[in-house]
Amino acid sequence: MRSLGFSPPLDGQKTGHRRVRDARFEARSSLPASAACVVANGVRETLTGLLGAPVAIRLFEPTIPDPSGWLAILRDAMIYRVRGSVADAALVLRPADAIALANAVFDESDSSPAERALSAIERDVVDRTAIAIAVHLGAVCGARDGHPAERVRTIVGYVSFFELMLEKPVEARIGVALSRDPSPEPRGALEIGHLAGVRIAAVASLDLGIAEAAAVARLRTGAVLPIRAVDLRRCSLVTQGRRLARGVCGVRNGRFALAADRGARDDVSGRF
Repeated sequence: MRSLGFSPPLDGQKTGHRRVRDARFEARSSLPASAACVVANGVRETLTGLLGAPVAIRLFEPTIPDPSGWLAILRDAMIYRVRGSVADAALVLRPADAIALANAVFDESDSSPAERALSAIERDVVDRTAIAIAVHLGAVCGARDGHPAERVRTIVGYVSFFELMLEKPVEARIGVALSRDPSPEPRGALEIGHLAGVRIAAVASLDLGIAEAAAVARLRTGAVLPIRAVDLRRCSLVTQGRRLARGVCGVRNGRFALAADRGARDDVSGRF
C-alpha cells in the first residue's frame, strides 16, 4: 500500500534548527502488527519447550522489501512454505541463523557459525524445528490446508516480510514472508459534506468564442460585447487552473450566478 511518509533527518546535523523534511509516498505493509505479535508469541512458546529455557524474542515491523532486499533476504536461505486460505507464508532461515538454532537445540556453542555447513543430523533438527514453529503462521496466512511446512528452494512474488530476532538463549533471526499483503481495513471516507465549510477562490468565465488580438486591443471602457442566449450556457467555474463545473450564467437575487449542469458535476451551484 502506498502511504505518505517523510525523509529521515540528515545525519550529523546538530545545529539545533528545525528543518522541513521532504514528503514522499512509500510502500508500507498493511499487515496488522497484532497478527505478527500472535506469530511471535507462538514461536516463543514453542522454542521455549524445544530448548528447555526461556526465550526472548524481538519483533520487527512488517515491511515490503524492494527486489534488491528480497535478494539479500533469500540468499542461501533455508525456506519452509506453508499454504493458507488467505496467503502463502514462508519461514526464512539464513545459514548463520539455522546453525545457531541447531546449536541451541544441542546446547552447543559455535564461534564461527557462518563458516560451516549443517550436518545431516543438524539439518534434520532444523527441519523439525521449522515445522514445529510454522504451525503459528495461521495468524498471518489464514487457515492451513492441513499439510506441514514444506522445504522449497525459493519463493517468487512474495510481498511483505517481517523478522523475529531471538535474543536469548541464542541470537538468531527467523524471517516470515507472505505471498500477498492484506487489504487495508476501511477507516471512514471523505464525503463532500466534510468540505462544505472550506473556502476556495473560484472564477466563473463565459466563453464567447475567438477574437483577433487587434480587436481585443481596441476595446475601451464601456464597450459592449454581443452575447447570445446560447452563449450563457457555456459558463465554467474554475479554481487553481482546474474546472469544477460547467453551467448557465445569469443573475439571481441581484448577483451574478452560475447554475451547474448535473452532467458536469453533481448539483454544484454557486454565486459570484
